[in-house]
Amino acid sequence: MIHLLVHETGTCSGSDLYFSTPSEYARRMLFYMSTCGYYYTNYDYRIKRENYNSYMLFYICDGRLSLTGGGQTVVASAGQVGFLNCHEPHEYHTIGNTEFVWLHLDGSNTDDFYRQAVQMHGGFVFDTPYAEQIKDGIYEIVFSFRNEQPFSEVRLSQKLYGLLAATIDTDKANGEQSAMDETVAKAIRFIRTQYMNAITLTDVAAHVNMSQFHFSRLFKRGCGCPPHEYLILTRLNRAKHLLKTTDLPIKVIVQKVGYQNVSSFTNAFTDRVGISPTLFRKYSI
Repeated sequence: MIHLLVHETGTCSGSDLYFSTPSEYARRMLFYMSTCGYYYTNYDYRIKRENYNSYMLFYICDGRLSLTGGGQTVVASAGQVGFLNCHEPHEYHTIGNTEFVWLHLDGSNTDDFYRQAVQMHGGFVFDTPYAEQIKDGIYEIVFSFRNEQPFSEVRLSQKLYGLLAATIDTDKANGEQSAMDETVAKAIRFIRTQYMNAITLTDVAAHVNMSQFHFSRLFKRGCGCPPHEYLILTRLNRAKHLLKTTDLPIKVIVQKVGYQNVSSFTNAFTDRVGISPTLFRKYSI
């Protein structure tokens, strides 16, 4: 770990920068950080790279930052969070005096978090009820390096996971359910009480009085998976319970969980569980 007072072009007094080289163990098993900092910048600050082998997570405290990545150029303003894929060509520069806290991270399934966040928010710069939480989390890591008391690699990984999870969290900060939450909850209740019948996406969408297209997007954003996949998982979870707690023939279980034939059930079960229903019934839990 190295502490540097920053003298990059465009950085101002008070900025600082920290490096952390992850162990082979961290690269293989954990989320890890390579660089972090707290920057005060002016018009001259500009970064342009082909690849930085990481993702950048940041929070704009004051001012604006223009970013280009993935063929998209956006402006991040005070209070917004950014999640930039620095494995691809990218660039960013400040628009006037800007203050932001940031870190470069990678490891484990960071790419999955990135893709989910971008899909959920419609881009790599976004507003979120958890923006302050993300800012505080990044600053806590920066502060630990500033005071020469960095977290252990495992503890740092836990901190980074919390930051990543916050980028895709759909709960509301004030605990109140939005219209989206209520619609998704109503759809989930319908699926859980009707999964044993031959219901379709059309039936679920009609139950919540929405078009299939709009409902599918809303459900995936709120639940993390498409409604059709949620229905399949609900049926398979019930099938697992019946396989382990009853002696019912598989063909009967198939009917009880809403499948029309043994073949489609077996294919879905094997694809998602990794073994056939027959083997699942034999194995000890």
